Amino acid sequence: MTTILAFSDSSGAALPQKLLDVARESDRVFFLGDGIRGLDSLLFHKGIHIVQGNCDPPAAGIAREEIVSVDGVKILLCHGDRYRVKYDFLTLALRAKEVGCSAAFYGHTHTARIDLYEGVTLICPGSPTYPSFGAPSYVYAVAHDGTLTAKVVTL
Repeated sequence: MTTILAFSDSSGAALPQKLLDVARESDRVFFLGDGIRGLDSLLFHKGIHIVQGNCDPPAAGIAREEIVSVDGVKILLCHGDRYRVKYDFLTLALRAKEVGCSAAFYGHTHTARIDLYEGVTLICPGSPTYPSFGAPSYVYAVAHDGTLTAKVVTL
């Protein structure tokens, strides 16, 4: 069993203490772009995965997307802007399928949601600092034996 904290779109703001506490207790941390400069307190987490967002400056070694395998679940990590996630989910779902992923974590919309689209679980954690709608949020997920369970958590 592997625990995952996912968040995005913090835009460099100070991260809430609750988010930092959950990160320390999680096996993996997925940061999905826009706010790389504000991650100082998490950069030494043993299981951190960071992808670059459209508002992040180019940084050596940080890609626009990453594919990770977690406890039998293959996951695409991206910011989402290149896949038009503010308009529809088809492009993102097709990209995930193309690279053999059953799930995709993305950001960019600042709106937390979990959808099943074209057989792919699409997960957006919203934003812990600048949500578009509702309360600040992140996603807590558990991967176990090829199954992924995820929940949006409000701060």
